[in-house]
Amino acid sequence: MHRTAEAQVDTTRAKRDSSRVKRDSAGRDSAAIKIPARPTPDSLLRDSLAKRDSIRPKPPVRDSIQPPYTRAPMPVPLAIGRTLVFDKAALFASGAVTLQDLLDRIPGITGLRSGWIASPMMSSYLGDVRRVRVFFDGVEYDEVDERTSGLLDLTEVQLWTLEELRIEWGATEVRVYTRTWRVDHTTPYTRTDISTGDQQTNLYRGYFGKRFGGGEGVQVGAQQYGTTPPGRVSPSSDQLSLLGRLGWAKRGWSFDAFALHTSRNRGEITPQTIRGTQAVDSVPALTATRTDAYLRLGYGDPEQGPWMQAMASSVGYTISHQSNNGLGLSSGDTREKDTTRFRAQYVLSSGLTLGPLRLEAAERYRVGDLNLSPPIPPCTVCLTSILTKRAKAPTLWTPSGRVEFVTGPLSVSAFAEGMGPDSLNRAEVTGRLTPLPFLSVLATAGTSKDRQSPDSSSTTNFLRGEAALRLFGGLWLGGGVIRRDSTLLVPPRVFGRPYVAIEGTPATGYMAEINGTIYKALRMQAFGVRWNDSAGFYRPQYQARTEVYLSTNWLSRFPSGNFSILASIMHEYRSRTLFPTFDTTANAFQAIPVPDSRVWNFHLEIRIVSAIFTYQFRDIRGEPYELVPGYLMPRLNQFYGVRWEFWN
Repeated sequence: MHRTAEAQVDTTRAKRDSSRVKRDSAGRDSAAIKIPARPTPDSLLRDSLAKRDSIRPKPPVRDSIQPPYTRAPMPVPLAIGRTLVFDKAALFASGAVTLQDLLDRIPGITGLRSGWIASPMMSSYLGDVRRVRVFFDGVEYDEVDERTSGLLDLTEVQLWTLEELRIEWGATEVRVYTRTWRVDHTTPYTRTDISTGDQQTNLYRGYFGKRFGGGEGVQVGAQQYGTTPPGRVSPSSDQLSLLGRLGWAKRGWSFDAFALHTSRNRGEITPQTIRGTQAVDSVPALTATRTDAYLRLGYGDPEQGPWMQAMASSVGYTISHQSNNGLGLSSGDTREKDTTRFRAQYVLSSGLTLGPLRLEAAERYRVGDLNLSPPIPPCTVCLTSILTKRAKAPTLWTPSGRVEFVTGPLSVSAFAEGMGPDSLNRAEVTGRLTPLPFLSVLATAGTSKDRQSPDSSSTTNFLRGEAALRLFGGLWLGGGVIRRDSTLLVPPRVFGRPYVAIEGTPATGYMAEINGTIYKALRMQAFGVRWNDSAGFYRPQYQARTEVYLSTNWLSRFPSGNFSILASIMHEYRSRTLFPTFDTTANAFQAIPVPDSRVWNFHLEIRIVSAIFTYQFRDIRGEPYELVPGYLMPRLNQFYGVRWEFWN
């Protein structure tokens, strides 16, 4: 400090004055002139330090944790050795860019997609595209686009907004429950994500959130991506999503207002003949906006004790169907018309959680553009056009209830729900028994009624059973069976109008699974499904997915925990998949096949403190393949970037 002071002042000492005043005999001369000496460095340092001490900076405000906003009720997924719960970190570390990437991990799910991240995506479960549903903060994520006939396009689900996601693999369907991102710290939270890659893809994402001392809080976020794949059949597309939340929470009570606005701009996707596959239609260009918003009042926490929530939500959808190439379309095609849709959903739910026991009851009331499909008559010719005739219903009540008892040795879950916009109601029971640490058995059974079926009074039964042994302390090896009765298969019309509804025959599939730890940080997730027939629609007879990955924090080298790495290799195989169309000239059904496919993917994640580098390489062998007739999937597709969190 002395050397610092010396560098700032003149260190030359003042010379003493040579003129001295003689003392008077009577004492000190009153007229003497005092000439003060130049201050020395030591005195200057003391003065500056004294002055610095007198101006003390205000102490920084300490961070505090405020009561969290209420969160949506979510079930405890029952599975054997399989990960079905993802927090925010695990969700992004999975490498999933869309919800379809996560659902591909579930046996019985067949992902249907026509291209990269901006293209339409749907999932069929047991061959039925209506058997996958999404709940967004407790509100069912309805699809109001008339062009999809009420079936959810999974590209609409914004994974970047979530803090937790759970997949309930039931007997009658697969339900995805999500909770949106919340903050509870008074210290501002900031995060920035930047990614780029092939298909001229660029993605930007940002978050900001802060709570205040009185329980108030504000959150904003945005994501924008654009992609311009080369080639005539891969159009330029972009999407912008904006998130906002204002809320307050104190003493068990919570109130928040949430809004998510998404604008999509997608070019026309033109099919082509690939390996002899017949192209039946195109996906027209699309300019659309969707706004999801809700007001929520809640008391308590669904994870413990009594709780209650009341929500008023809405979805507004404006779509502009632009030009298309006319493949299979008529001049009066409704997809060429601009539409504006609105639907409100009011949810009142309550429950009680006491240790392993969970009780829940809910009532959903929908108002607006419902457009439920009428029952389909038992007429072959009518199947080609019946789904375009939809009866408008002013309101719809959908009650539901759930009972869960979840412990280590025994877990039981029962769920029932009335008819929703998909014209289905369902009920199912799931039980898991683990009598020994190395043995586990799971069974689930359900039933469903379909209003669109020619015989709306008939029921469709579903069954799934599994058994597994744990080897070497962490690797589960097992198998099982999945089965459904005959049911009406509604077509995924977003990929083409020629696809028609058809009665699906009973189907039985046999599963084999390997999940868990192979050795230390080396792990594996694999499954294979074989169906008893090769003529099923929207599902291949043989389907397998294998992923081997290394996940470690390397604490022996980095005991602080500021480093982690995840590297995985994945292989997915599908045999031929059939899509039903109707030949009006022959007055008969025609099945269009999609050839088998084999895809290899690689994924890498490296974390240093709070920065994460991510890299994935899809279809690394570059083999051409398709999942929907006529639509080529991208090959040799690399996508990489960085995610970085800040608390300051």
